[in-house]
Amino acid sequence: MRIVFNLFLIICSFSAYAQDQVIDARLVKNRGKQAEDAFKYNMNSYNYMLFELDSAYVLVSRSSLTETERSLISTVVDFSKVRSKIGTPEFNYMELGIRPSKQSRQYFYVDAENVLVVFKISEITKAFTASPFNTK
Repeated sequence: MRIVFNLFLIICSFSAYAQDQVIDARLVKNRGKQAEDAFKYNMNSYNYMLFELDSAYVLVSRSSLTETERSLISTVVDFSKVRSKIGTPEFNYMELGIRPSKQSRQYFYVDAENVLVVFKISEITKAFTASPFNTK
């Protein structure tokens, strides 16, 4: 009887944990039903989408870039309203029209000192594969 009770408690804790998980609103905004379906039916796919949103970029100082990298800096995106959110769970680069590229890294002017570097898809996938968020 004690084993059955302990098993019941374990099952209840997993159920409570699963109910506590909430889909990230940024993903719903970016991908809609695709994100909702992944959250329900393919958690590893959902984890990849979230990993991509949070880990596909890095903010670097302009001076740390090579001359070639500096020549690739794009000024077409306005970061003025979201600058303080970069690096936080609130930042949504896709909302700015930025998408990781298959071919190369992208460089975006944030301010006089900083550049947002968005990794190419193969780099993101490789990092995800080695991350604890990959459940496969």
